[in-house]
Amino acid sequence: MFRSRAPLRISFAGGGTDVPPYPELYGGAVISTTIDRYAYVTIKKNLKKGIRVISQDYNLLEKLKSISDLKIDGKMGIVKAAIVHAGLKNEDIDIIIHADSSPGSGLGSSSAVSVSLIGCMAKYLNENLSTYDIAERAIKLEREIVGIKGGYQDQYASAFGGFNFMEFKKTVTVNPLRLRSEILHELLASLILVDTGKTRLSGNILKKQIQQYERKDVSTLEHLEVIKSLVHDVKEYLLKGKMTEIGHMLDLYWKHKKSIDKSISNPKIDKIYDKVKKAGALGGKILGAGGGGHMLFVCDPDKRHQITHVIDNTDATIVKFNFDKSGLQTWVLHDKKVVY
Repeated sequence: MFRSRAPLRISFAGGGTDVPPYPELYGGAVISTTIDRYAYVTIKKNLKKGIRVISQDYNLLEKLKSISDLKIDGKMGIVKAAIVHAGLKNEDIDIIIHADSSPGSGLGSSSAVSVSLIGCMAKYLNENLSTYDIAERAIKLEREIVGIKGGYQDQYASAFGGFNFMEFKKTVTVNPLRLRSEILHELLASLILVDTGKTRLSGNILKKQIQQYERKDVSTLEHLEVIKSLVHDVKEYLLKGKMTEIGHMLDLYWKHKKSIDKSISNPKIDKIYDKVKKAGALGGKILGAGGGGHMLFVCDPDKRHQITHVIDNTDATIVKFNFDKSGLQTWVLHDKKVVY
């Protein structure tokens, strides 16, 4: 039996500058960290039932009759693409998938599933892939084969894990950030992760953004340039442990982000943001493309209680989390015992 897990992520700045063709034309940058929410994949033998794909989240089971005739479509599209790309044969295995957060959450769950699938299949096939290889293969599956619109940051974040400053040009460079333990403790105490209760299709929002900078819309390009410049400030403030400044940077980021397209925010998101800011939050932002999913706020830990009380009185939900440092992990079991 083969298992894998790949973490989801929260981003602090730069989102949108990693969406092609912007990074290839102007260069992009993102700062993010992974959290202790994961996408899990299990591959195990079954009794002559062929390849079966089981999604525990969608409560779906799909039997694949022939890989050569496989159509890459539907909710299992990424799984089917991974099977074909990995070169799996017609064998008797179950591929079981589960994620701690659903697609459209803004936490990069779809990309974490892709990374986890690729890692588990590589382990099953005894294929040696670097972390960069896994992230690049996940991008190929999602963006090119399945045709999902989106950026590059989620796949690299999930594969590498931890805090990273990522630079996107014609190639991608992942620079790990070494934050002191006391800074990590204070940062965790200062962050509040909120589930708005509404998921969204990021591809629809990103499609509009892509069209805007393909036609060189001046306003969109100006907002993205500011968003990119904030990444370097956030990087400095993270390394120095300046939480107040990080909060202000997120607030500025959000003002520019939602100005790119009206669908990035909505009355519900604006209402939550305004209430949390009035309660004392230093700043915050939507995670992912926008329109729903999760929001991230920065606050003075001494005001955390009053802020959480305000959030509890909305229909949003506070999500407890911790930072993840490990990235993609794979392992093998035999007779329910971990072998390696």
